[in-house]
Amino acid sequence: MLPGFSPRLSSRFLRGFARLPRWGVVLAAFVVSVGVPGVARAWVEVHVAGDEARVTVERSGAARVQHKVTLKINGGPLRAFDVAGVDPDAAPEADAYVVPLKDAQRSSLASASPVVMEMLPREKPRDDGSLPPPVLRARFDGKGLGRGVYVLFFRYKTELGQRSLLREEGAMTRLTWSGPVWDDGLDTMRTVFQVPAAPTEPRLDEAAGAPEDEGLAPPMTLSTVRRGREHDELELVRPYAPKGEAVRWALLADARAFKPVVEAPKAGPALPVRAFEAATAWTPDREKTLYAVAAVALFAVFTGLVAAKVREVSRVSEAAGVSPRPLVPMPLLARAPLAGATLVAGVTLELILKSGTAGAVLVAAATALCVHRTPVWPRGAMLRGPGKWLPVAEAEALRMPPRPRGVLLDVSTRAGKGLFVVLLGALGAGVWFAWQRSPYHAQLLGLDVVALLGLFCTGRLGELPPDPAAAPIPLLREVSRRVKRGLKGVEARVVGRIRVPDGTPDADEIRLGIAPRAALPGFVGIEVGVVYAPGAGGALAMPEVLLRVTAGSPCEEAVLRLAVNARAARGRRPEERVLSFTPRLPTARMTAAIAAALARAVVAPEPVKETPQKDARGRAQAVAREQARRSPKKVATPAAA
Repeated sequence: MLPGFSPRLSSRFLRGFARLPRWGVVLAAFVVSVGVPGVARAWVEVHVAGDEARVTVERSGAARVQHKVTLKINGGPLRAFDVAGVDPDAAPEADAYVVPLKDAQRSSLASASPVVMEMLPREKPRDDGSLPPPVLRARFDGKGLGRGVYVLFFRYKTELGQRSLLREEGAMTRLTWSGPVWDDGLDTMRTVFQVPAAPTEPRLDEAAGAPEDEGLAPPMTLSTVRRGREHDELELVRPYAPKGEAVRWALLADARAFKPVVEAPKAGPALPVRAFEAATAWTPDREKTLYAVAAVALFAVFTGLVAAKVREVSRVSEAAGVSPRPLVPMPLLARAPLAGATLVAGVTLELILKSGTAGAVLVAAATALCVHRTPVWPRGAMLRGPGKWLPVAEAEALRMPPRPRGVLLDVSTRAGKGLFVVLLGALGAGVWFAWQRSPYHAQLLGLDVVALLGLFCTGRLGELPPDPAAAPIPLLREVSRRVKRGLKGVEARVVGRIRVPDGTPDADEIRLGIAPRAALPGFVGIEVGVVYAPGAGGALAMPEVLLRVTAGSPCEEAVLRLAVNARAARGRRPEERVLSFTPRLPTARMTAAIAAALARAVVAPEPVKETPQKDARGRAQAVAREQARRSPKKVATPAAA
């Protein structure tokens, strides 16, 4: 019978299908596969590769059971997984999660997903009268788990004492507990029992683990005991777990570990103490009130911060001659309240929902409302009118400019750094408080720091057009220090040079001037300047070194070898030539190295000095020649015959 059709229609369709030719069969099969409604079923195979259990038993007999189950999934997606054979009174806790095996080995929860654990209703007894094992179901939200290896972490509480699993036998107490049932079995089974500390250490009860058949040997179990001041641990490892059977563990612990400590009766607190405890008790109503107060405070603080940021960016942008560029253009009266309300709604959804997607979207929207883009520099921002270059003493020219004041929401200022650290501390306190309830929601709350990053790390002073008369000073100070260190043994002057436009008393550019004491003829000067260009995150500082020489002079001939890597241009006078050198990286070290090399190249050679002995011999020879020239010459006469 075909699904979705009555028996009569199905029989007629099949009889007609038998009379069709071969091509008709193929066509009919295609029509049936497309047109007949059916249920799409995805193939998925799950294999349990390991299970590490931890049973923490208290003195009262209550226990907390923790499982780390390794799942190998083929196909998928897997939307639910059943754990059979858990304790019948298991009460699952809300901190279950699943994480890929690679992240679990690195102790990372970056890709962890929350898991909903629920106990399924008990099924009816089987035909033989036995009850099926209790089942704890893990539901994976979203698209489920795809192919891969994962680690499922979950915990639940149970009462071992009320189920008669703790039996006192003389000086010892026998504790028995059965693990889950795995259909494929396990190669290794590991369980750690943690019991209260007692004089006698816990040990494995080998007699209780022996099989009922007398001919079979008990399964081999390795045990390790770790003693502590508060708790004792007994780690049990069994090299094999049978298929479809629960592994039963049994151990013997000191009976005094499960007997409550009898304390001496204390006098009841006085009435004022009782009233104080009642006033400070943590009740659900007070918890809701605290959450409401925190939400109102968060709304007020973030709204005020966004409003202050908008005013601050507008003020500094107008002073720099540019227009602010918010990511979401909106009036201030609407932007600030909307950003605060969106952030509060996002944080609330992250804390109350099982999935943090909706809350994260709202937090991202609140961040977008406080983010500012880099302003666009006006055309001709670096163009200048006529002016004069004046020499200034180095100490006066390179004096550090005053720090900007009145800028609190900029991480590049001292006040901004302090306020940013304070707000980070407040966020850290909230994360710590949320961690006590749910580590998963605490991590979501910690990721909301993106709102503070958008508030403090955008709209900064560094994104505005810089002042060429003040911004290069830190770089020029470092270049000056390195040049002096590189010119040891060479007498050179380092001065500041400022440019003053005509008609204004304020400088619009500053440079660093370098000049050797004894330079070659034709040398004019060496200048170190900084050129700024707009970038994605602010202004880009590009230093350059200028060598000014007279065309055709010995100084120009001396730097011909270095001029290969420079750009030549005309100078301020017709006979002046300028060679511009740019470092490969815009660093003070490379800039100073170029300036020092140029200064050494233009130093005039020292004249050769003769020794005193050579000078005396030369003077004596000159005197002798002069005397010989002035003395009269004797003429020879013929002898008398």
